[in-house]
Amino acid sequence: MVEGQIPLEELLIADSTKEAYNHSKAFAITRASMAITSIISSSLVIWLIANSKQRLSTTYHRIVIGMSIADILLSLSLATFNVVTPSDLDYIGWNAHGNQTSCNAQGFIETFGGFSGVYYSCSLNIYYLAVVHYEKTDQHIRNKIEPFLHGVPLGFGLIVAITLLVKRNLNNGGGESCIEPGGY
Repeated sequence: MVEGQIPLEELLIADSTKEAYNHSKAFAITRASMAITSIISSSLVIWLIANSKQRLSTTYHRIVIGMSIADILLSLSLATFNVVTPSDLDYIGWNAHGNQTSCNAQGFIETFGGFSGVYYSCSLNIYYLAVVHYEKTDQHIRNKIEPFLHGVPLGFGLIVAITLLVKRNLNNGGGESCIEPGGY
């Protein structure tokens, strides 16, 4: 080998690291841009409900508010431009300035918002099933069904997020998400 020449293996590793870093930057910017759009949209839904005649007097509005808040939490955790990524991963994670605690916080909020949002969507489906198919009154739904329509999404979101936090499964996955198995 000629002096000053870089071995092929090192060159390939360097190129893949640079490619991963550039991918991370593009991914972080794209993800954060979409998350900001989602935050604005969900905030607009909340604003529209808050300024409507019925406000929070209907079960439907309360479920949609819960879904919108869950989406805002999820989107806030994704709109970080990788700032919460632990700084010792800056070679693969663009804009990494965080630590394990910031990663845990982001992962907790992302998990809680994501799971709560999915289950709020299920709650909306159950609400429509009760109204359309079973012809239940709003009073019946408010008294008998609605506590579960909020309790399940919030409870399940909290249980999953707390479980992942306690089991230390909120870890950085290469600068893109703080929900990965294994220790950091």
